[in-house]
Amino acid sequence: MAKIDFIRELDKLKTPVWRVIQNYLPDKVPPGHYDMVREYPGRQGKYFRPGLVVLGTQLFGGDPRKAALTAAAMQTSEDWLLIHDDIEDHSEQRRHKPTLNRLHGDELAINAGDALHIIMWKMLGENARLLHNEIGWKIFNKMSEVLLTATEGQYLELQWIREKKVFVSQDEYLDMVKRKTAFYTVIGPLQLGAILAGATDREIRQIEDWGTPFGYAFQIWDDCMNISTPSEKQGKETGGDILEGKRTLILSHLLAHCNQKERRHIQDIYLKPRARKTKRDKDYVLRLMATYGSIDHAKKIALEFGNRSKEIFDRRTAHLKNTKAKETIRAGIDFVTNREQ
Repeated sequence: MAKIDFIRELDKLKTPVWRVIQNYLPDKVPPGHYDMVREYPGRQGKYFRPGLVVLGTQLFGGDPRKAALTAAAMQTSEDWLLIHDDIEDHSEQRRHKPTLNRLHGDELAINAGDALHIIMWKMLGENARLLHNEIGWKIFNKMSEVLLTATEGQYLELQWIREKKVFVSQDEYLDMVKRKTAFYTVIGPLQLGAILAGATDREIRQIEDWGTPFGYAFQIWDDCMNISTPSEKQGKETGGDILEGKRTLILSHLLAHCNQKERRHIQDIYLKPRARKTKRDKDYVLRLMATYGSIDHAKKIALEFGNRSKEIFDRRTAHLKNTKAKETIRAGIDFVTNREQ
């Protein structure tokens, strides 16, 4: 089989899902509100998560056409979560444009996110009705589980900032990432697709075995890109994680290897509110991350998790046909540690 271009495959899967989403986005009064509701969906990300929903369906021999509405709900969940995340993290850019809260203020942005949240549940309710069986409600319940788990990860991340806890261990970091990223971005979407295809309970559970290191690789590499990839490529500000005070594997490695004076200065910077952090602060941390090899260390860990994911994936899916969907998922594991956006 020819080498799979994962991004090209995601682009192919995006069109039918976007078509479904458009059917659910209201165009009515008050127009300003619904312009905001359509803003993040219209910016269209890579559709990584809805793509995995469809690929998960195909992996287990299901009809991808039956996955379109579930995939649309998955993408809509990402859009409303990002609106809320951008406010919680005080982010300034999203998908190459200013965040919704920067454009319209926190209050109206939250309201637009709430509207998208409601639209997502409308999609899932309609999905349950159209499927005419318990699978629709399994999808509904799985999405509830996925989203609730994601809020647990978000809580841990925000609580570290609130408690002024600058150093977190690798185990603490991975626990947060499993809840916020691995389960939401990889495991959940693939399990949704598997449920749609009628996979066995055992097959659905085993997705977690290889989906967890897949999700770790995704998030760790994402942290590295935030530090080292230009803003115009990644669609958000370079070093934004430092300004937002994100606790990452990169930061933990740096704090474990720098000298005491540098450690105190780094901690002082991370304890500042975003509004008081300066470019000089950010550049200081960036320089030390490069000096102590913290970014290279994190990339190495991400690659190790990616390789572990592929090994487990090959074992857990050995009984399934070698389809294009199977090869595309495997290509996706490689993609997450070889991307710049």
